[in-house]
Amino acid sequence: MSKTRDTKGILLRPCTLSDIGQVRVIERESFPEDPYSAVVFISFLMSDKEGFIVASSGGSVVGYVIGTGNGEEGMIQSMAVALGFRRRGVGAMLMESIIEHLTTKCRRVSLLVDVSNEAAIRTYRKFSFSETGRVIEGYYPNGNDAMEMARVLGN
Repeated sequence: MSKTRDTKGILLRPCTLSDIGQVRVIERESFPEDPYSAVVFISFLMSDKEGFIVASSGGSVVGYVIGTGNGEEGMIQSMAVALGFRRRGVGAMLMESIIEHLTTKCRRVSLLVDVSNEAAIRTYRKFSFSETGRVIEGYYPNGNDAMEMARVLGN
């Protein structure tokens, strides 16, 4: 994502180093059992700035998505929206943006989702992701399994 987009008062743009603190706040409220560290986020930022997209409102980061990939396979590494901005279309905007970015780099994109997170699974299905049949038992810190979902990009 080389340009910024403003939709419904939500600005989508590439993440910057100064955003990491706010991204970490959203990460901790979304994934309190095992949040990514600042080092992990900085690593993603340094490896592909265009694949680390934030949503902001009024100058504050309210969501983020990280997608990586090259060649055949891409992966949505993480996505989260601040509690006060959920169910407002921010997640959908982030998904559209990262899929657009990954379409320029990959032929297929996958992600992992907690098998009990029905809301996220429904959202991913709306974006044409489907279950691959791969399940990683006990993947999450709470002991829940992760299910892989994927979609073919382009054409």
